[in-house]
This record gives sequence, C-alpha cells and structure tokens, in this order.
Amino acid sequence: MSTETAVVTEDSPERARNIRRTAWAGIVGSVVEYYDFTLFGLAAALVFGPLFFPGADPATQVINSLLTFAIGYFGRPIGGVLFSHYGDRIGRKPMLVMTLMLMGLATLAIGLLPTYAQIGLWAPILLAVCRILQGMGAGAEYVGSLVMMAESGDRKRFGLRVALPGMGVFGGIVIATGVFALIALLPEEALFSWGWRVPFLISVVTLGVGLWIRTGIHETEEFREIRAEGRIARFPIVDAVRSQWREILIGVGINGPYLAFSSLTQVYLLSYLTGTLGYPPSFGLVANLVSSVLAIGIVPLTGHLGDLLGRRRIWLFGAGVFLVFGALVFPMFATGNEAIIILAMVLGISVGLATMYATQGAILTALFDPQHRLSAVVLVREPTAALIAGPTPAFAAWLVLIAGGATWPITLFFAIASIIAAGTALLGWKRLARVESQ
Repeated sequence: MSTETAVVTEDSPERARNIRRTAWAGIVGSVVEYYDFTLFGLAAALVFGPLFFPGADPATQVINSLLTFAIGYFGRPIGGVLFSHYGDRIGRKPMLVMTLMLMGLATLAIGLLPTYAQIGLWAPILLAVCRILQGMGAGAEYVGSLVMMAESGDRKRFGLRVALPGMGVFGGIVIATGVFALIALLPEEALFSWGWRVPFLISVVTLGVGLWIRTGIHETEEFREIRAEGRIARFPIVDAVRSQWREILIGVGINGPYLAFSSLTQVYLLSYLTGTLGYPPSFGLVANLVSSVLAIGIVPLTGHLGDLLGRRRIWLFGAGVFLVFGALVFPMFATGNEAIIILAMVLGISVGLATMYATQGAILTALFDPQHRLSAVVLVREPTAALIAGPTPAFAAWLVLIAGGATWPITLFFAIASIIAAGTALLGWKRLARVESQ
C-alpha cells in the first residue's frame, strides 16, 4: 500500500500529521493572501492617491486610487477560473502553490514600483498590472484553502475546520494593518518617499513560510478518491453549471452581500474616517487592527457554533448584525468619541464579518460535488468579487459625493445587502440542507 493510500484509509500518525499540516497550510496561505490584499487596500486609501495620481483634488485622488484597488477584483475571475480548472483536474496542492507564488511576487513588485513623479503615466499603469496579477493569484487562493480543509479529515467539526482559513484571513489583516500603522507614524516626507514600500517588500517573509508549509502536504483525501474512481471532470466549470446551477445561484446570494459588507467596512469606512472626518491614518488603522485581532478568535468560535446550532442560524445572525451596523455606524462616528468609533468597527468587523466569514466557507464548500467543487466555488465567489467587492468602495464614495456628503445612501446599501443575505438563506435552505448534514 502506498503512503498516500495509507494516509486516506488508515487512522495513522502520518494521516494525523498531514491533517494538522494542511490546517496550517490553509491558515498561513490565507495570511499571505489577505496580508497582500489588505496592504493594497490600506495603501490605496491612504497613500497611493498623491503618489500615483497627483494633480487631482484630494477626493478625486481617493476615488482614483480606490478604483485601482477595484481593478484587482477583475483579475480574480480570470485567475480563479484558470487555476480552479487545473485544481479540479490535476490536484488542489499544485494549484495552491502556484497561486501563492503569483500573489507574493506581485506584492513584492508593487514595493519596487517607481511613482508618477519618476516615470509619469507608466506608474499607475504598472500599479494596475501588478494589482491584476495579485488578483489573479487571489482568485483561487482562498477558495483552494477552503476546499483543502473541507476535503481533509472526517466530518466531525466540519464547520470549525473549514473556518480555520478565516483565522488566517484576519491574521493577514492584523499583520498588514499593524505594519502599516507603524509605517504611518513616520514623518510625512519619509512615509511618501520610502516608508510605504516597506510593508510590500517584507511580504517575501510570509511568502517563504507559506511555500515551505504547502510543499510538504499531501493531496486532499476526497480528490484522491475521485481520481482513483475515474470521476475527474474534463471541463469542471461546465459540469458545475450544468448539474448544479441552482446551487450556484444560491451561493451568489450568500457571497455577494458578504463581499459588499467587507469592502464597505474594511476599505470605504477607513477612507471616510481619514478623508471626510479628518482623523489621522494611524487612528483608522488602529481601529481596524483591534477589530481584526478580536475576529481571529471569533471566527473559529462561530464556525464551531455552526456545527452545534446550525449554520443557517449563525448566518442569519450575521445578516442581522449588518442591518443594525448600517444604521448605527455613522451616528457612532459623528460622536467624535474615539472609543465609540473603535466600538463601531468592532461591531462591523469582529462580530459581523467574522461571523459571516466563518459560516460562509462551510456553506459554499458543502454545496458542491467534489469533482467540480473548486471551480463551482470560484464561479460563485470571483465574478461577484469583481462586480461587487472591488467597485463598492469607490461606488460608496461617489454616492456620498452626489448626496452632498450625506451618508444615508450607505445605510440603505447595508440594509439591502442584509435583506439579500437573509432572504437567500431563508428561501434557498431546502437546497442548503446538505450543508447542515456535513
């Protein structure tokens, strides 16, 4: 019997070690992805405007830099479809190694880019290219981590296990925010001359650790089973659309609102604090940092609660949190009390986002059959990321601008997304019943 077969069929120490290492691979890979993506969002909100889009008024600079942030989301479907196709046909492991390398190298390249003052129009063009490459790598990275966790190990504590990459997500956010918060304390001249590059350049460390862990894991147990049984789909994404199109629509209804919540809370509100309310960049970064640190613990907790209480209940709770958050966040900001502002961010990130993120992974991976699972989850996540998550911060800034500075359009935005999230869970739950059986 081969080593890989033993890993699948026997309750051996080798199997246990591989499951533990796979868990770490999922967590660390998500740290790398969300360090890179968060870093770009923070830089877009705080420094990229004057560096890559000078000559415009401050509001237009912010919108232009946030649009560059959005461009990465258009690279995600391209990379997601490409890498997930081979992930469903060749294996999850090689795909995850490739996506991690692409993301890490693109982030490193951003730290080496010349600015507009040095090469003119080529600077924002190269920034956009790096962002697209970063997005292509991210297109299958987090989904691959979810699928790796879903397909490795038994059904016990399925929700908790699939929530673990979410810990890495908020871990990456914490590291990126902490590093950028320290850099933001530099004098303005140092920050805009060389300081902003440092967080991008040190991403090489997390990239190296992630590659070391991932190259040492086995292929997932479920993928080896379908390969041994000859059930590899020739065109996995076509197979998914043909056989599970209803589940794909439900997945979009689950994923779309969450992505809107995420972009509004973690990117737009940060730029609102600095650009509209005049708080220093370091304050918004500290608020994000505190909230994300708390979320690292809440993600596995709510994943476990989903196993105990049912994932629909946890998801509906998260949707309700954002209905309340959308109504309260701007009045809490308007108090001018820094503790209350941080409390608002904790409500949105630590409670709302963490709860929904932990539950979403279990829902999406359990919806689809293993022979096209990676492609199907990518099809659910990445087009909605391109259409919703990427443009949302810039769209929100535009809504406030045309409303004369009023924030009611953002409150309405939160309410509509909350209703869609809850409605999908309630109306589509018959098809989601398999999610609770995992």
